[in-house]
Amino acid sequence: MVYRLFIIAFLLTGCASKPWTKEEKQLLGLSCLATVADMVTTFDGLDNGNEELNPIMGRHPSKEKVVVVLGLSQIATTIIAHYWESARMWLLGAKTGANAACTFHNLRTNH
Repeated sequence: MVYRLFIIAFLLTGCASKPWTKEEKQLLGLSCLATVADMVTTFDGLDNGNEELNPIMGRHPSKEKVVVVLGLSQIATTIIAHYWESARMWLLGAKTGANAACTFHNLRTNH
């Protein structure tokens, strides 16, 4: 199910008219890396007995739920950025910053 959503989402990104610039592609890559870093540090925290603060996931989410929630948020951001061209850099920058902040919080609080 989740894999189908990923495939559909990325196929849809080929429908917009304005191509991505090199800088936008680089920021998208950073956004994806920040999401993965957030995911990995969340796993570490949960394995060490910490609780999740994201109310969508609940206090003790499974690793699958973490992957689905963070993955879908990245896919949604990518699709919105693809079609909302004027806000692409701002949106990707905000998403990157949010996931980086969560990563640093996780690193600071993990035992």
